Amino acid sequence: MHAPPPLPRVRGGSRPAGDARSESERNLRAGPSPADGDAKPGAPPPPERRGTAGLLVRRLTGLRRLLRPKATLSRAELWTLAALAFLPLLSVALRSLTFPGMLDPRWFGPFQSLGNVLNQVFSLNGVPADHREHVLYLLFLPTSAMLVALARLTFGIRVLGFRSILISVGFHQSGVVPSLLLISVAVATIVLVRPWLRRVGLPYYARVSVILCIVAVTMVAALVAGPWLRSDVLWGVAFFPVIVLGMLAEGIAQTMDRDNVVSAAWRAITTVLLAFVIALVGWVPALRALLLQFPELVVTQIVAIVLISEYLDLRLLEGWDKRVANALMPRLVPNAQAFRVAVVRNRLLGGEPGGAERAERRRDALRSVQKIVDALRKVGYTVKVIEGDADLLKGLRRFFASKPPNGSPPGLVFNLAHGVRGDARTSQVPALLEMSGFPYVGPDPLGHAAAYDRVVVRALLQEAGLPTPAFQVTGEPTVDIGGLRFPLAIHPRREPNAKGLIVRRPEQLRAALKRVLQRHGPEVVVEEHIAGRRISAALLGNAPVRCLPLVEQDPATGTKTCPALLEEPVAKRIRRCARKAFRACGCRDYARIDLRLGKSGEIRVIEVATLGILSGGGSFVKAGRAAGLRFHRLIRKIVEVARSRTRPAGAARSA
Repeated sequence: MHAPPPLPRVRGGSRPAGDARSESERNLRAGPSPADGDAKPGAPPPPERRGTAGLLVRRLTGLRRLLRPKATLSRAELWTLAALAFLPLLSVALRSLTFPGMLDPRWFGPFQSLGNVLNQVFSLNGVPADHREHVLYLLFLPTSAMLVALARLTFGIRVLGFRSILISVGFHQSGVVPSLLLISVAVATIVLVRPWLRRVGLPYYARVSVILCIVAVTMVAALVAGPWLRSDVLWGVAFFPVIVLGMLAEGIAQTMDRDNVVSAAWRAITTVLLAFVIALVGWVPALRALLLQFPELVVTQIVAIVLISEYLDLRLLEGWDKRVANALMPRLVPNAQAFRVAVVRNRLLGGEPGGAERAERRRDALRSVQKIVDALRKVGYTVKVIEGDADLLKGLRRFFASKPPNGSPPGLVFNLAHGVRGDARTSQVPALLEMSGFPYVGPDPLGHAAAYDRVVVRALLQEAGLPTPAFQVTGEPTVDIGGLRFPLAIHPRREPNAKGLIVRRPEQLRAALKRVLQRHGPEVVVEEHIAGRRISAALLGNAPVRCLPLVEQDPATGTKTCPALLEEPVAKRIRRCARKAFRACGCRDYARIDLRLGKSGEIRVIEVATLGILSGGGSFVKAGRAAGLRFHRLIRKIVEVARSRTRPAGAARSA
């Protein structure tokens, strides 16, 4: 007898070919093998990938790559969501059994009885006809939200929040043509008026109120003109929801402030188109009847929104609006792409020491940010405002997508961020920018850290031979002031812009220390309060450092005089001290140095400021105006100074 031929071996083990089914099942569970990517082009697939099982493996692998789950939901949560989605479908199936002629009652009688009970509980067909539209608005809300989630997450179409849902309600109430006419007129009017509203200093809620009033006036005008012109379209305008129109216009104007007119137009169009799709879905009679008959399906739709976020967050078309804007902006605004400036700032934060005072200062800073953005756009730069948080670098890479061929930086970061938290918060954004190679305006991380700490500033100034007030540092409400002479000034150690307290008598010291410690944290600086004239020097440049006209502030009234009324030899000494302090503390591009001029002519540096000094009524802006630099020209000069510092030598010669 001949010995039987040896059984063929399968790659990866000694399993016989007859057990290939188990190998295929194992591949189905484990997914594609890493070695498969090394196969030569044109080579036949391995044995375990042939046949129906192999086809199923490939399809499931492709589906898994397409879905790209975030893995944020646990297995228990997924099963719970599946149950929540299935129960309404089961209810619909049971209730459908009660329809005449569906099934034989002799076999499905118990199920039909349960379906009858569910019909009595869930059906909304008994709602009076005059209330059905309101009920349908509620029933279609999850459907509308699901469409918005698909548009934003799956397709990456940037819309103005959930305004599409509200606009679709306006389409239902007023009709499509009157709604579009009203939207066009109101948005155009508000976009034209809104810059003036910002310029006169109206806060956000006042601006929104004025916008709503403008919308209401537009609608009233349509009501008056409708009968006179015998136009049903104008008459239909009156039924459009006022608040929806105001929110749409404000959203478009905010997008114009943050990005540009092309991006704002793109988002407005996509928002209105999505609203039209939602309205079309709401007009389908079969869907309206289905939701009235089976309102429990809203639960399934809610689960669908969660699953879209988990599995279909593909954002297929994300970035199209930016690419369109990049292509069109040079044609709409000449030289808009010549240079880009990213303005980085921080929103208001709470929960930290001195939160109320810091919040008020940051509100002023945010108002100044918008003025800086407007000034940058006025002089022709392409500007984007970016939050200085953990996603900063991602936003900067998108904004500075391309690099000029001459090797110069693609743009510049105008750093106005005070940081998020911690003792060195002002250094956080500069450190990120240094690490990633983005050029920026202002000091490096060490310079910001020094300016943020009063003790470090005084140590650097003293090392440079500049006179400063005598001081002590304490973290307790009781301190031996030693040789310090009253009156004393008490400041938080790491809040350079915080207002200090003046203590004129020893019995006031303990209460003042306790108050500042409670507001601002663990340590305070107690220093001699130097009597005399307060002079601010606005410095601009690097090599050389230009000193703008000096500003004197009256401590009693707060009024500022520029140029300060000083004899030229004294002014020259102040400018020399200011430049020396600028270099000693690591300042760059621009800074403000505050000094005290004593009665006997002695000069002491009391503060070095690198952030929050560009407000409209501040000393720096006032000094620039006295030097012939209006605000937009002053901001452009700061950018040009930083550009000249960061531009490579070869790029500078070719520019």
